[in-house]
Amino acid sequence: MPIEIDSLLTLPDSAVETLLAEFKKFWTLRENFSGRGFTFKRGMLMWGPPGSGKTSAIWQMTQALVTLHRGVVVFIEDPHLATTCVGMLRRIEPDRPMITIMEDLDALVSRYGDHGFLALLDGETQISNVVHVATTNYPEYLDRRFVDRPSRFDTIMRVGMPSADARRVYFHAKEPSLDAETLERWVDRTEDYSIAHLREVIIAIKCFGQSEDAVFNRMDDMRQSKLESDGFGGQRNNVGFLSQARQVRR
Repeated sequence: MPIEIDSLLTLPDSAVETLLAEFKKFWTLRENFSGRGFTFKRGMLMWGPPGSGKTSAIWQMTQALVTLHRGVVVFIEDPHLATTCVGMLRRIEPDRPMITIMEDLDALVSRYGDHGFLALLDGETQISNVVHVATTNYPEYLDRRFVDRPSRFDTIMRVGMPSADARRVYFHAKEPSLDAETLERWVDRTEDYSIAHLREVIIAIKCFGQSEDAVFNRMDDMRQSKLESDGFGGQRNNVGFLSQARQVRR
C-alpha cells in the first residue's frame, strides 16, 4: 500500500550505516547459509532513545528490499496472527525476500506475551529468506531470551541521537538556503536533538517565521520535560542493557 513519509536521507551515522551494510550484504549470502545447513534468516534489534533514527533505518531497509529484490514487508503486532499470515505468504511465495518489522518490541511483548515472538524468530514457526527487524526504546524490559540469544537477534545495535555531522547533513539537505554561519549555529544548538526536533526547527523557523531563540527555547523545554517525566534523568540509555536486563530479571 502507498505510504507517505518524509524524503529519506542517509545520514553519516556509524550504527545505522553498519546495519544497512549488513542488511544489504545478507541478501547475497543465501548459498553461504544453505551450504552450511543454516536457515537463511537474520535478526536485527535496534535500541536507543526515541527519535534517534531507528524508524528511519527501517524505512531505508524496506526501500532497499522492495526496489532491489522485489521483497515483501510485514508489520507485526499480534504474533499469532502474523505467524498465520507469514506462513500463508511463504507458501504462496516461497522464494520472495521478506522483512518483518516489530516496532517497540517491549510494548508488544507486554501486550501479547513473549512465546509467539520467540517462536516466530527462532522456533516452530520460523521461516527462511527473511530478516526480522525490531526496535525498542527500553531494551532492559526485554527478557534475556531476546537479547542474549543469537539466531533470534543476531545483531543488536544502539542507535544514538544524530551526531554533529549528521545534523549538519540534515540541515543542509532540508534547508540549502542556510549560510555557513547559520548552519554551524544550528548544529551547535541542537546537540542531542532527535530527527523530529531537527525537522521542527526547520518548519518553525523557515515555514512559520518564528525566531530562532523562541524555537530553540521551546525545543529545549520539550526535551527537558520529557526527561523529567521519564524520571530517569536521561541516564536510562547510558547503561549497558544486557547487564541491566539480567539484574531486572533477578
